[in-house]
Amino acid sequence: MQRIFIKGIKGGIGSTSVVANLACVLKKSDVDVVAIDLDAKSDLGLHFGLKWTATKGWSNESTFDDALLHFRKDSDGVLFLPHGDNEATLDEIIATINNCKKLDYKGSAWIIFDCPSHINISHYPLEENDIVIELVTCDAICHSLIYKRLQTLKSVESSWKHFFVVNRYNAASVLEFDLFSLWQSTLPFMAPFFINSDEVIKEATANRNVALNCAPYSVANDDFETLAGWLVSKAAN
Repeated sequence: MQRIFIKGIKGGIGSTSVVANLACVLKKSDVDVVAIDLDAKSDLGLHFGLKWTATKGWSNESTFDDALLHFRKDSDGVLFLPHGDNEATLDEIIATINNCKKLDYKGSAWIIFDCPSHINISHYPLEENDIVIELVTCDAICHSLIYKRLQTLKSVESSWKHFFVVNRYNAASVLEFDLFSLWQSTLPFMAPFFINSDEVIKEATANRNVALNCAPYSVANDDFETLAGWLVSKAAN
């Protein structure tokens, strides 16, 4: 099972929509895909058609066996586990990550964790084959945070694969173009593509769905196809 951890380098970058859209694109390849919501905002289920009134999830249960009852399947066949409305501790989040190893899936399955931005990724029980994606936007704050993160990574004994991916890229912005070009030429972990800012993402979320289903020929869907293909290549290395 390939594990992917996705988080924003700061809040509000759109990690939840990326997790949901990526999961549905990967599912098109007829592999098992599981999405786990580790963020107390518990928004992931909304992208998969979960009703607004469905507020319970794994954080509301004392054991993982009980949490299994909260797994849902969306219309594309993605299995997802909502966070729930109970505030979980870091230890409980780590326990949930570890307990997901018990899930009975083939080696070709993908499990994608929607991680809260405020928890440092190095606090998670990461393993050698795990892939960590930190989402950034092309702005001055992220520019500063990226270089701080690189300093942190140098001081951490890490065997997992860590990458930065630009989300909500505005091609019409000169500043964003310049920042992305700078990052591409100077940063060792920057993905060679970006996910464009697209109104389709907002429209899909409003319909409790993903871009693949609402606008299959959109720029956003093409971007998630690119992200999925790139991750498949990284997982194979």
